[in-house]
Amino acid sequence: MQFTIRYLVIISYLRVIDSKGATVAVNYKPSKVLPLVLAAVCAALPWAAGAFDAGKMEDFKTTNVCKYCDLTDAPLGGRDMRGADFQNANLSGAVLVKANLGERPMEKRTLVTNFEDANLRRTDLSGANLHLANFTNSYLREANLSGADLSEAVLLNANMKGAVLAGANLKGAKMDDAKLDDAKFCKTVMPDGALNDSGC
Repeated sequence: MQFTIRYLVIISYLRVIDSKGATVAVNYKPSKVLPLVLAAVCAALPWAAGAFDAGKMEDFKTTNVCKYCDLTDAPLGGRDMRGADFQNANLSGAVLVKANLGERPMEKRTLVTNFEDANLRRTDLSGANLHLANFTNSYLREANLSGADLSEAVLLNANMKGAVLAGANLKGAKMDDAKLDDAKFCKTVMPDGALNDSGC
């Protein structure tokens, strides 16, 4: 269930409207009570514990496919998600620390993890295995990729502005047209194998 919160100082009440149209009004004195009321309401809302779609999360655990789904702030650290398909998914703020997102060998072919066009802003991918992963056109702004294995990954036209790449391995990665403004490099292995310590 999703909620919309509106407050009107002029008539001095807080109005909470749920998705079915039901209204709850709470009287308040704007100068003193409003912050407390807002805090209490926010703490009780479903998204206080996480904004991701729980149903999609369960489906993903079974299928390893999450195209166009919302996994905002989802806790996915340490999971084996090799070969997962996150095309056009929203993973902003998700935690994928030390997740295994490398390739998955199959009987007739190898599946690579697909993040094409995905939103990965501020996602924590530190220490993750991202070997051969496809990040074409993905949004990795301010993502934490420290210590991640991005060797031979495809980062064509990826937006990596402000991303943290300290200790990351980018050897053999395809990075044509990738945007790296303000990205942080320290002991980073670049696509040509050179070490980049510019941000140490």
